[in-house]
Amino acid sequence: MTRPTLDSWLLPEHVFWSFRHVRELLPTAQVDCASTPRKLNSAIDMGLGDVEFESSKGVVKVLDFLKSSHSDSFTVVKGEDLKFEWVVDGMKSNEPHLIFSVTKSVTSMLIGALVGEGLIGVDELVTNYVPEVSESGFAGATVRNLLDMTTSYSFVEDYTPGPDIIAYRHSVGWYPAPLGSPNLHDFIASRKPDGEHGQRFRYMSPTTDLLGWVAEAASGLPYATALSKYVWSKIGTEAPAHITLDRAGSPRAAGGLSVIPRDMARFGMMIRDGGMSAVDANYIADVFDNGSHEQWANGDFKDSYENGIYRSCCYKPGDDPDVVMGIGIHGQMLYIDRPRGVVVAKQSSWHDPDESADHNDAYLACQAIARALG
Repeated sequence: MTRPTLDSWLLPEHVFWSFRHVRELLPTAQVDCASTPRKLNSAIDMGLGDVEFESSKGVVKVLDFLKSSHSDSFTVVKGEDLKFEWVVDGMKSNEPHLIFSVTKSVTSMLIGALVGEGLIGVDELVTNYVPEVSESGFAGATVRNLLDMTTSYSFVEDYTPGPDIIAYRHSVGWYPAPLGSPNLHDFIASRKPDGEHGQRFRYMSPTTDLLGWVAEAASGLPYATALSKYVWSKIGTEAPAHITLDRAGSPRAAGGLSVIPRDMARFGMMIRDGGMSAVDANYIADVFDNGSHEQWANGDFKDSYENGIYRSCCYKPGDDPDVVMGIGIHGQMLYIDRPRGVVVAKQSSWHDPDESADHNDAYLACQAIARALG
């Protein structure tokens, strides 16, 4: 294999290696783990791989779907039991893997922890924490607007990639930046107004990067340090996580976290279990109980889930009660079914970053597993 560079690491021929070796390509900060991991009882039932679901290509078994769809890991927990654990040939089960926008759900839970500490109010103006954006398209937005992706400013999230994504990736350090390119904070502060906040769901990743900036300002700590102190070290993780940094040291709080598969599942267990005294319990309850379907129905992904809601950086598809998800491009998914006690963590290296049929197939595979264990 030809080793990828910063110019080429996101090309299809490199992503399987790149997503597991981010620290060799980009500057990162370490998120320290717990001193004692949360035990997962071994109760593996590989027969769950034979569970069938109706995919975009017809009826398929979960294990066959994983093997044929550039999936890298698939971890299933029910209660405290590890029920299914699969990793693709060439990947280790204790290997950190980039989870892209599932990072948004992690950043949200850091906000929830800081809410519990009395350091953040979700109805406060963003500019109370980050006055640097007072002349930008974020002026007048609240922390709740950021959490629910109902801020409105000039940006198009196009992974072809479009010009805004290219400029954004220059700013976060994911592409080599031309001379004079802004860093991430300057990029955020340069966004122009584009409509009224709070009206509809607009999926734009810089929104969550600003949440990370809010977390740093409110806590007085770098993102990685705050995430470790308030969340990652408190929920029984067994390995450090790592967050990518721009050239000024700012975190890509919207998509730059790498974690091992079991810790991705443990993070989902924390949400399932009401916060584990790390994240404010009322904040977690609000994720499950609240949110605006009207904002979703008027928003960018209205055709994805007919009964969908996006609340605090978590998707609620609406097909089964009390199911929330984190979703990332290239096939990352965290599926949490609270009534059934099931958490599914999926990591992948899809060649196409954002094909809707692939996302839906992954969702249906997770749903089928949860229902089979229900």
